[in-house]
Amino acid sequence: MASNTPTFVVVGHVNKGKSSVVATLLEETAIPIDLIPGTTTEAKAYDFKLNGRAVFRLVDTPGFQEAAAALEWLSARAEHAEQRLDAVRAFVAEFQGGTRFHDECQLLTPLLENPNAGILYVVDASRPYRATHEAEMEILRWTGRPGMALLNRIGGEDCAASWRPVLQQFFSVVREFNAHEADFEDRMRLLRTFGELHESWSADLAAAADAMLAQRQTRDLEAAALLADYLIEAWSYVERSAFNPAAESPSLDEDLVIAYRKHLRKLEDRCRKTMERHYGFGSITREDIDFDFDAGDLFDQKNWKLFGLTTQQLTLRAAAAGGATGGVIDLAVGGLSFGAGVALGGVLGAAGAWFGSQRVGKHWSPNHARLAKLFPGEHGHMRCFGPISNPAFAWVLLDRALVHFHAVRHRAHAQQHALVLNPENGARAKDLDAATRARLDQVLKACQTAGQGGVAVREQQIQMLAAALV
Repeated sequence: MASNTPTFVVVGHVNKGKSSVVATLLEETAIPIDLIPGTTTEAKAYDFKLNGRAVFRLVDTPGFQEAAAALEWLSARAEHAEQRLDAVRAFVAEFQGGTRFHDECQLLTPLLENPNAGILYVVDASRPYRATHEAEMEILRWTGRPGMALLNRIGGEDCAASWRPVLQQFFSVVREFNAHEADFEDRMRLLRTFGELHESWSADLAAAADAMLAQRQTRDLEAAALLADYLIEAWSYVERSAFNPAAESPSLDEDLVIAYRKHLRKLEDRCRKTMERHYGFGSITREDIDFDFDAGDLFDQKNWKLFGLTTQQLTLRAAAAGGATGGVIDLAVGGLSFGAGVALGGVLGAAGAWFGSQRVGKHWSPNHARLAKLFPGEHGHMRCFGPISNPAFAWVLLDRALVHFHAVRHRAHAQQHALVLNPENGARAKDLDAATRARLDQVLKACQTAGQGGVAVREQQIQMLAAALV
């Protein structure tokens, strides 16, 4: 069926990444992708829509199965170039609905039905060119449709040099595009290149790319707000439970801490799932690598080292507890100026005790004077733990959030493997400039104060945090 929407029929040999290219370009995780040859058995069209309007269409097709035999059939029915398109139409009419040449008919039909369609021929650039591919490209040339070749590298080898001289004989544009690694900028460059295939598409596709860029910027702003909401809630959270003097036991304090930690883990998991959905992903399995403890536990001190703080920085941070804010924040996120003249050996004992307590937050006894002000009438009847009183731990939470955000934002939608959360890659708190770190530290302190005061963090602080994260 003819359409004015720029349409690109994705074709190629079996299992060369055609569906992966479609999934990544459309940001669609539901498209079936598998390493088993022949996963795509029928041609299927997918529209990329902005504000309800289809700005371009991709047609995912099965791979060529019997290209050489199909070309032999066509060649016997077309002696001259002007007869070739009619021969292709006759081929589809002859074999449509049958078992032989089923896949060839599926991939040729959308090219014949839509005179405005273009060809995206996908090859695996990790495998060398073979003469058997020439029959595929020759059949596509017979359709008379404009085409682009995509060098999609599935394996680890780089054989692009053997492909380029051949592809350039059949296609006006040849580009490299790794569907499993491509980020947003790669997709934008490719979309703008689509306009080179057909003069009438250029303006529409350029406008579509601009609109997608604007949409991406809006999405990033919204993602920063999501992160800000999560961090504000986590940094200022206080766990409360009723206090009954008749039933007191030492285990109740431990139960309160356990409940507090469970809630923070829940907040982080909720934020991660929300962020993944925000960028168009459904259920993703995550892999926190290099952790020899259970599933990237927030509270294991090894995690503190992996996310943002080295052993030396942790030691200095311990020695600086209660010190000047500027020095503390520099220590927490990478600067080592505070106490540089202090011999490390002199503070190791105090640091060990400080970390040994794993003092993430503080207990409030039922008779704490602050409770009398915060909860009139409840004084003596409530116990509390939190908010985070350890700036180092608060920055660990920020680092974890940034590493996850970076991994999601740059993940290609064709990827099927687990989301790897590697603290050595991506955005990190230590990479922020000093002014941004200072603003974040202001928000951190505001969260601690709000939590201790039992009040909500001001909207101004939330906006400041979101702005810093952008």
